[in-house]
Amino acid sequence: MSRKVKSCPSWLATFADLMSLLMAIFVLLYAMSNRDEVKYVETVESLTEAFVGKDGLSSEQNVYIQSIKSKIGAKDVTTSNFESVPPESNKVKEILVDNLTPLYESLLETFSKNRDSQEINIKYDASLNQIKVVFPEQIAFDPGRAELKPRFARLLKDSYELKNEPVLIKVIGHTDKQSIVGGRFHSNWELSSARAASVVVELVASGSVRADQAQAIGVADSQPVSNGNSQADFAKNRRVEVLISPEGFKY
Repeated sequence: MSRKVKSCPSWLATFADLMSLLMAIFVLLYAMSNRDEVKYVETVESLTEAFVGKDGLSSEQNVYIQSIKSKIGAKDVTTSNFESVPPESNKVKEILVDNLTPLYESLLETFSKNRDSQEINIKYDASLNQIKVVFPEQIAFDPGRAELKPRFARLLKDSYELKNEPVLIKVIGHTDKQSIVGGRFHSNWELSSARAASVVVELVASGSVRADQAQAIGVADSQPVSNGNSQADFAKNRRVEVLISPEGFKY
């Protein structure tokens, strides 16, 4: 005797589709963040079990998850395994901080031998794994221009030798908030970008850094260090910053 198959309510199919889409969105959002592979496995398995059951993983997901489990040496990864795995990011960060300290000390020593050293500000921020070298406009450029002053070009050539170091160099041009009147540039955005590019071109041309290590960015007057309206305040804001970061933290 044949059995009658009970039909599902029409809304149930829509509800199932909605749950599947929600799961996909959650996994996508998580994947776009700084993903920890072990936590990724935990999240995917948890969401899959909640929405579609324990056997809902695709073959591709199963292959990927098993490869992660084998890497951390666990045949059956559980929540307790996740908690026992030390975060690799912390290890990397500690190593990179240690590696940048000698470079920072070397830059301090090198710039201290230059007669313009009192005008150059060098800082090391351990929390950001970053060295910042700030050059004021008065030693780097003539007002309203983007060509390097000859002594500044020599300073860059003699002070930087980073092409063999595992670091990235980000050059940021800054201006004050006064409008540009006449000349080659029509805005502070153009001027700040051109100045940053000039520094990068000089560093690459002199062989101090590799082209794939460097970035040039102009931010105009959007990041002032002084909010006053005096000429002294404006002068503080007109500067070029060279940021040196570990190569592993490319942005």
